[in-house]
Amino acid sequence: MRTLATVLAPVLSGAAYLLLIPWDLRNRPEHPGELIETTPVRTWAVIVFGLVLLALGLWLGRCGVPPWQAMPLAAGLPSALLLVSYLTHRAPDANPWPVAWVCFTMLMAGAALLAALAGRLLTR
Repeated sequence: MRTLATVLAPVLSGAAYLLLIPWDLRNRPEHPGELIETTPVRTWAVIVFGLVLLALGLWLGRCGVPPWQAMPLAAGLPSALLLVSYLTHRAPDANPWPVAWVCFTMLMAGAALLAALAGRLLTR
């Protein structure tokens, strides 16, 4: 079961990222010529993606995967996809994406770590 979890977790987290988070994350005007910008990211999609990461971390912890290994298994592929998205869609002015990538990667990895710790505690 542990081997299956270590193979499926990155695939499932990457698929969830690709299905729920838009590839181009830059803000856009609501209507052409407007100054007010809006994000293409939907709140419900971020919540579902977070729940997927938590569920994968919990599953990895229950399967006996050490929490420090659950972090890259659950959050590694989405983090890499996020970085590629940031690098391929450069901002026209100041580029906040490197800082945003670090913050979001830490958030994803931390969620996976805490869920894996909880899953490990539930198996005892």
